[in-house]
Amino acid sequence: MLKRRDFLSKSLKGTAGLFAVSVLPIGLTACSDDDKSDVDTSAMANLGLLSELEKGNFPKKVPYKVTIKDAWEEQVMESFVYINKNKKDNSLLIMSPICTHLGCTVGDADVEMKENGVLFNCPCHGGQYDEYGMNVGGPPPRPLDTFKSYVQAGNVYIAVLSPEKRENK
Repeated sequence: MLKRRDFLSKSLKGTAGLFAVSVLPIGLTACSDDDKSDVDTSAMANLGLLSELEKGNFPKKVPYKVTIKDAWEEQVMESFVYINKNKKDNSLLIMSPICTHLGCTVGDADVEMKENGVLFNCPCHGGQYDEYGMNVGGPPPRPLDTFKSYVQAGNVYIAVLSPEKRENK
C-alpha cells in the first residue's frame, strides 16, 4: 500500500512533468528563428504589388476593398490609404485617412494650403497634415495613424482594423 506522503510526492512530480511537456512546444515556438513571412492575410487588405506601389509620385492615395469575417458575419469594407516614402529608410509609410481629432476622413488640401506645406485637410474641423501625416495645424492632437505592412508573394497587405497610433516627436 502507498503512503499518503509518497502518493502526494509522485502526483506532484507527475503533474509538474505533464505541465513541462505541454509548455515545451510553446517555448520552442517562441524561441524559433523561423521566417515570419507566412502571415495569414485572409482578413487583410491587399494594396497591390510592392513594385507598383513604389513607383510614381508621393504621397499617393491607394484604394482597397476587403472582406472581414467576424464569426458568422462578413462585412465588405472599401476605403483608401495614403502612401509616402519614409525619410529615414525609404520604406513605404502607409497612413490612415482618419483624422485623429474626431475621426472624420481627411482629404487632399486645396492649392493655397499646399503652398504652405499642408497636403491633407480634414473638412470637419480644419485639421491639417503634411505629406508625412504629421499634424501641422488645427485641432488634431497627433499625426495620422499608420499601418504595418506585410509583403507576401510581392503584394502589400495591411490589417485595416489595426492602425498603429503615432505620437508627435
